[in-house]
Amino acid sequence: MGGAVTAKIIALGQAPASDEALLEACARQDADALRELFRRHRDVVSRFVSRLLGASHGGVDDTVQLTFLTAWRKAGSFGGRSTVRTWLFGIAANVARDQRRSERRRTNLFEVFSARPAEEAPLIDDVVSHRQLVEKVMHALDALPHDLRVAYVLCELEDLSGVDAARAVGVRPGTMWKRLHHARRRLRKALEKETT
Repeated sequence: MGGAVTAKIIALGQAPASDEALLEACARQDADALRELFRRHRDVVSRFVSRLLGASHGGVDDTVQLTFLTAWRKAGSFGGRSTVRTWLFGIAANVARDQRRSERRRTNLFEVFSARPAEEAPLIDDVVSHRQLVEKVMHALDALPHDLRVAYVLCELEDLSGVDAARAVGVRPGTMWKRLHHARRRLRKALEKETT
């Protein structure tokens, strides 16, 4: 399906192409197919990335864009073993992990060459209880190792089954369940510690 054909189908209101068909078109360098795939999935991928990186992280949009560019580049490798959405989650998780690693390297270099200690952000005393709880949960989530955070976000927040989550990141379902179990336990401990 060429770019002009994809655009014509979309413009004429014909039955929309499936996500899988859009990926096939992306593999043939159809930019219109990529735009449609982005339009369909950007919100859910953005929400997923925001939860992985943290709501206050400034690189969510960049990570989402890089996710779709990676999907464009790897479209031909989609094997159909999961949904396109699940496949995109797997790419996003890997991109987010790589960006966190790069950020840690930059931070470590900055700390080595910086004479001033990093300042902690001040706490706001008059935040409502709900907001405080959300912040505690996000803080506890951010403290999880990447693999555990991915498992928790995919299964608990994005509501994927353990099998689909495992496919998204390329691990066995048992490994995903183990990661989810450890993530839940660590979050529970962290939240109990916060409230005592």
